[in-house]
This record gives sequence, C-alpha cells and structure tokens, in this order.
Amino acid sequence: MRRRIFAAVATGLALAGGGAAQAADPPAFKPIRSDEDYSYLKSRPVLEGGDRLRFLPLTEDGETYLTLGGEARLRVDSFDAPRFGLGGAQADVYGLGRALFSADLHLGSRLRVYGELGLHRDIGKKDPPAISDRDGLDAQVAFVDLTPDAARRWRLRLGRQEVSLNPTQRFVSVREGPNIRQSFDGLRVTRQTPGLRLEAFYLRPVVIQTGAFDDSRNADQRFYGVYASRPLNKAVTLDLYAIALERDGVRFGGVRGDERRTSLGARLAGKRGAIDYEAEGMVQGGRFAGRDIRAWGGSLGGGYTLARAWSPRLGLRLDAGSGDSNASDGRLETFNPLFPKGAYFNETGLTSWSNLLAVRPSLGLAPRRDVSLEVSYLIRRRQTGDDAIYLQPSTPLAPVGADRSWAVGDAAQLDATWQVNRNLKLQAQLVHQSAGDAIQAVNGRAVDFGMLIAQFRF
Repeated sequence: MRRRIFAAVATGLALAGGGAAQAADPPAFKPIRSDEDYSYLKSRPVLEGGDRLRFLPLTEDGETYLTLGGEARLRVDSFDAPRFGLGGAQADVYGLGRALFSADLHLGSRLRVYGELGLHRDIGKKDPPAISDRDGLDAQVAFVDLTPDAARRWRLRLGRQEVSLNPTQRFVSVREGPNIRQSFDGLRVTRQTPGLRLEAFYLRPVVIQTGAFDDSRNADQRFYGVYASRPLNKAVTLDLYAIALERDGVRFGGVRGDERRTSLGARLAGKRGAIDYEAEGMVQGGRFAGRDIRAWGGSLGGGYTLARAWSPRLGLRLDAGSGDSNASDGRLETFNPLFPKGAYFNETGLTSWSNLLAVRPSLGLAPRRDVSLEVSYLIRRRQTGDDAIYLQPSTPLAPVGADRSWAVGDAAQLDATWQVNRNLKLQAQLVHQSAGDAIQAVNGRAVDFGMLIAQFRF
C-alpha cells in the first residue's frame, strides 16, 4: 500500500497541471478544500492525470480511499503608505508565500479523517510581520468527520477546521486574502437535506505562533451558535442565524474588559433574470465591561448584467456598521464584524465594518470565460464622528480626538482575475485610497496599493 501511495503522489504531481486538463471535466476547486468530494472517480475504470491524486483506492471495492491535494501561492504587495502613513509604517514592496498540503482519508461512508499542513513566510517585509503573515510548519486543518446515518444527512466534525457559513463570507470567513487562513478548533454539527441546511457549532479561533507545530486554540475566546439556510425556490435563499462571541480582556477605546456579544442576523440572496441581489443585516446585544452592547451592521446590494459582449454587470452596494456615538452613556454601540472577510472591500486592510457608512458602485466585465475585470469606487464615511476610524478587522487607526469629520476618503479600484487553467489562477488589484477630512485630521495621507497573486492548486 505504501508503494502505491508514493507512486500516485509522484505521478500526480508531475501531471497535476497538464494532466488535470486531460481528465474528463474535474470540478473547480472549492474555497474550502475539505468541501471537495472526489468519490465519483470510484466508477471510472482508468484514472488519468491529476485524478491519480484525487482518488487513491486503498481497498479493492474503493470504499476506503485517499485524496491528496495542495497549494503554492505567492502574493506580492506594494504599499506606499500602510495605515494611511501613521504609526511609523514604511512604504514597502514585499512578498507573502503560502504552501499547503492536504490528505483526505475516507474510511467507508461513515468516517473521514482530514489533515492539512501549512507553511507561511513573509519575504522582504520592512515592518514586523502581521499576525497572519508568518507561521512555521503547522496544522492548518485537522479534523474527524462522523456520519451516523445511512442517508448522510447528519455530520459531526471535531477538530481544527475552516468555517464558511454562506458564499459571501461577510462576517465569518476563511480569510483567503491574507497569507494565513482563519482556522478554529472545536465541534460542528451539520444537518443537510434538500430543503434545509442547519449548522450548530462551538469553536475557538486558532492562535498563530511563528514556530513549528505550536499553534493552539485561543483560551480567551469562544464562538458558538446556530445557522439555518433554506432555499425558498431555485433562485432565492434565506438564511437565519444566532451567534455568540465571548472575548476576555479586550479593549474598546480606553476601556478594557470582557466582551459577551450576541448577534442575530438574516440574509436573503437571489436572482431574477438579469438581476441579482443580496441583503444581510445583523443586530448585536450583550455586555462589555459593565456596559450594554447595542450595535448593528449590514449590507444591501445587487447588480444588472447586460446581454452584451463581455457581459457587463452594473453593481451597487451599501454597507454600514454602527459606531459608538457617546462613550460615556453606559452603552457600547461599536459594531463587531466577528471574523470578517477582509477582501470584501479591498486587499489594503484599511476598511472595517466598525463605524462605517459606504457606497460602492461597480462595473464588472468578462472579456473571456476565464478572465474577469471589475472597476469600482468606494465612498467611505464614519457612521458617527464620535467613534474612531477602524482598520481590519476592527482595529482603531488612532484614538478618538476633537475632530468629528465623517469623510474617511474614497477608494478607486481595479481588479483582474485570469483562471489560466483549473490549477493556476492569477489575480491583480490596484487601489488609490484618498485621505478625507477625518484622515487628514490625524495627519494621515492618501494611499496607493498594488497586489499580484499567483496561486497553483492541485
């Protein structure tokens, strides 16, 4: 068996790029690699190219099999003024390298063991690495799945895992943009039927250390809740959820204390003809350092795709998150976006959901089936001038001062993606972020940012 595994790895790696294209229409890679299912290959008498990695039978009947996969990604950033030029951040051009290798062992239809190792490095960065830049060889994902029923409607997942509750990933994301993706340790139970997906989970975020095999669960944070998603028809989906986040010893403004925050939310997404739309809203309550939490956040957006060459899509999106309008009234009104998708706005990390009002018109184009372009313009304001300007995920740029200006600044943005083949994807982003009155009041300045990503998956 060992010889068969080594032979499959060697052959599959050699053929992963070109051979994958020769196989009969393998599915696209999923945002979370552990969601991929290659059991359909059991019925194929001959496996070619990358299929030799995707399905490695370990028993004669093929019920026990191994799937191997991985990723190599290089991201290069050019930043002339990180943090709007505040805090001593230097203009810089640097690289971020990511290497992942996964093994997915299926022991029949009821038991599965999945593991993914990761190695992450920053290359030539002048400033100290961010928490998501650098990590030694460590377990990015490591879980066991148990499926107790023959109909496979129930799944119990125990261990280290990545979590995405809906495709947009506004408030719970895998954090694909930064170098190190977001992982959690804990338990997740899923019930899936054609008419309902129900998730219940109790998780702790993983604390990243820079050594080898030293990442651990965060003992000061607990993240738990339930999430339900139901298709109302073939084109419309409704999600409802209740989520709690508990954090010990965190700071808001000049106050440090324990945060006990509950979020109730709903999401509606659909499509009708050439029109697509999505709305999501969340209200938050709880306690922080003896103060009541009363916060909110949400988004409303949509687009219209014209039946023309390059399939132009005209889009408009409104995003908002509450800020604290009075630091001395016994309430905390700053919205906490939980574990947000940073690239939801752009890859600069300069825009957070906390204390936000934003409008984003956009134009998307598809000159080829494997190429996409988007031009967008983000108009950003503070929801209240009495709270700070926040960076990703919810970090104050500077203490609240005497200035109460709302205008943070606008961002003109160009995105381009080329899916060269199934395995290789190239991405680029250019952003010019202006400095509004609120930024200039703290001596910040405009920002120019560029990013290139080359990502190879197998």
